[in-house]
Amino acid sequence: MNNANQPGYGGWPQQPQEPLPPQQYQQQYQQGQPQQYQQFPQEPVQGQPPYGYPGYGQPPVDDAAATTLLPPVPALDDAAATTLLPPVVVSGAMPVAPSVPGPTPAPMPAAAPVPQPQPAAPAFDPPTMTLKRPVAPGPVPGAPVGPPYPGVPSQPAPQPAPQAGPRGRTGSPIIDPGLQPALITAGAAALLAGGAALGQVALALVVALLQVLTAAGWFRLNGMWPARQGIALAALAGFTADAAVLLADTDNGVAAVVGTLGGFFLLVLVLQTFRPSDPKERFYALTVLGSATVVTALCTALLLAAWVPAGVGAVALATVLAAAPLPGPKQLGPVLGLAAAVLLGLLVGAPLALGALAGLGALVGRRVAAYDFPSRFVHMTAGVALPLAVAAPLIWIATDLLAG
Repeated sequence: MNNANQPGYGGWPQQPQEPLPPQQYQQQYQQGQPQQYQQFPQEPVQGQPPYGYPGYGQPPVDDAAATTLLPPVPALDDAAATTLLPPVVVSGAMPVAPSVPGPTPAPMPAAAPVPQPQPAAPAFDPPTMTLKRPVAPGPVPGAPVGPPYPGVPSQPAPQPAPQAGPRGRTGSPIIDPGLQPALITAGAAALLAGGAALGQVALALVVALLQVLTAAGWFRLNGMWPARQGIALAALAGFTADAAVLLADTDNGVAAVVGTLGGFFLLVLVLQTFRPSDPKERFYALTVLGSATVVTALCTALLLAAWVPAGVGAVALATVLAAAPLPGPKQLGPVLGLAAAVLLGLLVGAPLALGALAGLGALVGRRVAAYDFPSRFVHMTAGVALPLAVAAPLIWIATDLLAG
């Protein structure tokens, strides 16, 4: 058995011995002698710990003396540690801490910018955790911006800009054409009267010019520009109606105009239905193109009507007097224009309704050209052509349907 008191067994660690010379080590190995182990002394030797344990037999270490250089640890105060946290707000805007009175600030230089007050930070609502953004009150018109400082003049707050209307314009969207478009309308009426005196072909040429002007002005009046294809299609419908009336018999002229309108309106419907665009834009384009086709083709009614010089003369008088800068109320000009149109029809011996319907059509066409902040281009196209274009079918009704 192993002996617990034998060195190298149990709790005694084996001590290394002095190395032997090679000759002596070989001699002992050949003789079979066991290696000699160094025995530990029973009594501790001065300056050496017994049994090989370091620190055994040494005096104890004083921990208090070793930690005298460490600073004392202060106790933690939770209230003092959380003083920098903001107060908890249940809902609404975060309260602003009252200002602490301090020394009066030094006067700012005249060129220094005036500081702007900062808006309060938004707060959270604990039940829903939704961010509430309180609307900060805007500056009072005319009030100074920022607190006044000695030596710095107060700056007035900017006045809020008025709400702009369509296309950045303000005021009424109805602007009547001026006197210059009315005078051009009177000149076009004179050309129509001269063409009617020369014959149907000459009158058809002047009507064709009126139809081109009507189509261009109608598209621009409705906010569609450029619309070359639409203008060309509407003008083509008018030219086709003119040719159909010239080629048809006297009794079939109305049927020629109606048939032309039906065919071109069907063509417009098919083209706009299969047009690759937004549905809302397609419907708007269909409305404008269809109405332009109708208005342009109805100018052909002048080729069917009698008393064309008297009718276009009534249109010219009503348009010029409605646009003339007459003293008095604004309605005085249209009233005088309508009365002058009726009087002209009676003077030349035309049917009773001719002057009234021609003057009424002129005033309606002029009013239509005044809608939705019209531009000068609208006034010089639609403002010139629409009084004659709207009055054309009314002249035919007054001289053929009502007179017969």
